[in-house]
Amino acid sequence: MSAPQEAPAPVQGVDVVRKYDHSRDEHALKMLVGQGIMEGLARANNKIITSPFVLLPIILIGLVISHYAGFAINSNPLSYIYPLVGPALALLPLLASIEYLQRPAFTARLRKTIGSLDMIKPAVYYAPAQSGVWVFEHEGSVVGAVCLDAGEQALKKLNSVLGEEDGQVTGERGVVGELVPKKAESNAGLRKRPTVSATKNETRSAIARIRHLDVDQPYRKSGVGSELLLTALDHAFDVSVQSPCRIKKVYVYTNPISVDSDRLLIKCGFVPVTKDEAGADLEDSEKIGLFGWKGRWMSVSRDRWLEKRTEILAKNR
Repeated sequence: MSAPQEAPAPVQGVDVVRKYDHSRDEHALKMLVGQGIMEGLARANNKIITSPFVLLPIILIGLVISHYAGFAINSNPLSYIYPLVGPALALLPLLASIEYLQRPAFTARLRKTIGSLDMIKPAVYYAPAQSGVWVFEHEGSVVGAVCLDAGEQALKKLNSVLGEEDGQVTGERGVVGELVPKKAESNAGLRKRPTVSATKNETRSAIARIRHLDVDQPYRKSGVGSELLLTALDHAFDVSVQSPCRIKKVYVYTNPISVDSDRLLIKCGFVPVTKDEAGADLEDSEKIGLFGWKGRWMSVSRDRWLEKRTEILAKNR
């Protein structure tokens, strides 16, 4: 029997979507996921600063400052910028305050995500056949990644070894232990299990989730996200196989700060999850930022994806 052949190394200078290689992609994957979270801080700050509810009071306070400080227009041509001095003085402390108040929420999310079950050992967590991690390689560098979770915890919030504060650890032993398969139960124990649990497990096995989809900033308008999402959905729904597929639906929880991700998901056939469909299995929507932004659950069925897939491929020809 011949020894199994190793996968060929990707050709330098060629753009390709390939399977995640833990030995060389671990750092890039975590960097992309972390970068996607912290970019949300800048967007959240922008959303607050450009909000009419914030701009109007700043302008009014600034005009009052300009009036009492004597920043009035006179014969000097440069005096035309004087009325802007007051609003600028009022805006500066606000910028610092917004950053100071919002940063802890995003750094806490970053720590909990990077320390979560799937990021500790991506190659182990996404090892099941229907799960997977793919990266987009451009000129030898990883510029995007997508993680497909088809396990029992797909719709759940994963435990993390890291706490919200720097230096805080929640207990690595218990979290990592979840990656170790449990011993098979005895036949007697299986007989005692209610039939409802079997039905619930069967339902869970028919769903998957896009847990992470991150692309480096300069490549977001280049179709990298579309390529990664297409690869993940093709794998989840077994589009190359005509027989019935185990996965019936793929879910995703959207980023409340990003607009581009919603457009991409809608383009690929994702629709908001209805109240009837949203059950106890779905992870609770988590608020973030001073304005309490929340994402939303979206899903796509196999039939809808096949329809959208045909449209996308036809446009790209």
